[in-house]
Amino acid sequence: MTQVAGTNTGADLTAYRARESALFQIREAAAASDTWDGFRAALEALDMPEARVRQILDVPVTMDLHLHSTCSDGENPPHKLAWLARIMGLQTIALTDHDSISGCRPLYGEATLLGVSAMPAVELSTDRSGLEILVYFPDAGRFFDFLTSPRGRRFAKYLEKKQQAVHEATLKVVASVNRWLKRQGVPPEEHVTEEELDAWFGGQQPYYPGTVAVLGLKRLRSAKRRSLGIHDPRKFNTKVVTPALKRLAYLPGGRPNIADATKEVRKQLAAVRRSGVGSVTILSHPKELVTKGKMSLGQVAGTIEYLTAEAGLDGVEVGCSRDGEADVRVWREIIDDVNARIDAGDIKAPGPLLAASYSSDFHVLAPGRATGEITLGFGLLDERPNHRRGNLRPQTSTEELLEAMRHRSSLRVNK
Repeated sequence: MTQVAGTNTGADLTAYRARESALFQIREAAAASDTWDGFRAALEALDMPEARVRQILDVPVTMDLHLHSTCSDGENPPHKLAWLARIMGLQTIALTDHDSISGCRPLYGEATLLGVSAMPAVELSTDRSGLEILVYFPDAGRFFDFLTSPRGRRFAKYLEKKQQAVHEATLKVVASVNRWLKRQGVPPEEHVTEEELDAWFGGQQPYYPGTVAVLGLKRLRSAKRRSLGIHDPRKFNTKVVTPALKRLAYLPGGRPNIADATKEVRKQLAAVRRSGVGSVTILSHPKELVTKGKMSLGQVAGTIEYLTAEAGLDGVEVGCSRDGEADVRVWREIIDDVNARIDAGDIKAPGPLLAASYSSDFHVLAPGRATGEITLGFGLLDERPNHRRGNLRPQTSTEELLEAMRHRSSLRVNK
């Protein structure tokens, strides 16, 4: 098993500071550029050619299969994710926008031109907080053909309906978040505005509530963050945005059982498999089933068993940016237990669950503890000793995982 960890030396901290500075320069250059050539020229003007960028960053992995763009709640348009991957030295990436596949084609086109492998994917939401399922399409050509088929068009229409609902909920949640900010002493002139959201998404709809969490956090001074125990957008989302969404009835109140919460998603996954497109389904960040879904570890195990048997789950994110070493051990134990039941014939599945790592869940390029953001290719990247080269903990080589995903995908294609 590959391990990625930092050391507690002055030289290591110096390297981290250089890495952080370079990433902010990359962020500014990407934001100010309209083309890849312009982006590269902007970096070269800063004495940051590709070779130097890669030397400074020293990215610990060559693949990241969980990225978001402005087609959901990320800050970068899809084609610029290809720029970031190329400049950083990532060889393979996957765009996993929330209930959206609209960014897959522009990312794939730009990535192909830049020599980066891009896998189409989508992250499907369910009616249980914290429970999301990644769907990967390893054969990009087959996927784009699928989108032109009747089943593909029905799948796209289902996603469009989900996007419209989340857009309307986001507009409503802005007012709720601003009321909460007012209670924290934030003056009205500093409240979150729809204009900010429009600028974030480049005038493109839908808007996503995760972005409201990022913008809302920016309104809180350091002392207020400490007193509230809200240090990053994910915590803001959990404590402020998610409760507001439940009050607005966008997220169900209470804790619906997994069968009810996944009914529509299971229906869509079955239709995708019947289409013959070839897909791989991975449970996103299982830790959020605990932190957001309020599940016990036993309930998480039961959820994974249920999804394996009833939704064709192929794997679980393990060693992703939300996981510490203790989390990795727990998820591996659960996977081993489910795989033993698969081997015994108690659970019907085409093969053992995959421990799918290389997943940052990237949204915004802003390393450091002050933002709590997640960096592609690194995960949580900050000055803490074990985070100075990120906190992703790959469980296999990239080649092994990709081959396993291609094989599992082939088993999902109707012969």
